Amino acid sequence: MSNGEHILSSFNEALTEIKDTTLTMGAGAQRNLNSAIHGLIQRNKETCNQAIADDEDSDRLQIEIDRMGMSIIAKFHPVATDLRMVIASMKTATNLERISDQAVNIAKRARKIIKNPELAAVSRIEGLYQVAANMLSDAMTAYSDTNAELALDVVEREKLIKRTHKNTSRHFAKELEGETELYRDYLDLVFICRWLERVGSLSINIAEDVIFEETSTDIRHGGELPEELQDQTS
Repeated sequence: MSNGEHILSSFNEALTEIKDTTLTMGAGAQRNLNSAIHGLIQRNKETCNQAIADDEDSDRLQIEIDRMGMSIIAKFHPVATDLRMVIASMKTATNLERISDQAVNIAKRARKIIKNPELAAVSRIEGLYQVAANMLSDAMTAYSDTNAELALDVVEREKLIKRTHKNTSRHFAKELEGETELYRDYLDLVFICRWLERVGSLSINIAEDVIFEETSTDIRHGGELPEELQDQTS
């Protein structure tokens, strides 16, 4: 009996550790994205550099979470909800690493933009950033709390992030149609818009895995919602 209790205790500790580490990685990804955008808007090169440097932590944590997940599967042979949580954590880590990569891309373009004279149109990025950042924050809260309803709400913001991306990037694209000495800046802003949209899409991936973890239903690519969530849709 004591051996069984020891195994159960070790298993619970391992599950807690992988979840806590994934949440730490999520907080880092959010911080990196925030640094990249604020470095752009506030014209702060050091803040941009911080976003780039901190990506190393994201890479390291992804490797660590994968190691933890494989160790748990090999040692404890989890099933049902526990197995889905381990898999969701590993997949979430992959999506978070990609989000941090988007932050690096943004920060690198931001450093180029802030070398040039201040461009008022940069402020238009803030609305799109807020949509993407809120999706990421809510996706991580849904992961933390295993909240399928909140996760579904994130998934349903796909149209919002696409619409906001289209409207924001359209303004910069119009500037590219005419003759402007700021061609390169506007082109960089178009790319930044695309990367922010990608953050929203990756946040949706995280949310879909939360739904799978709690309900064992895969809703990717138009999969049908589980019954307990169907009344949540508008």
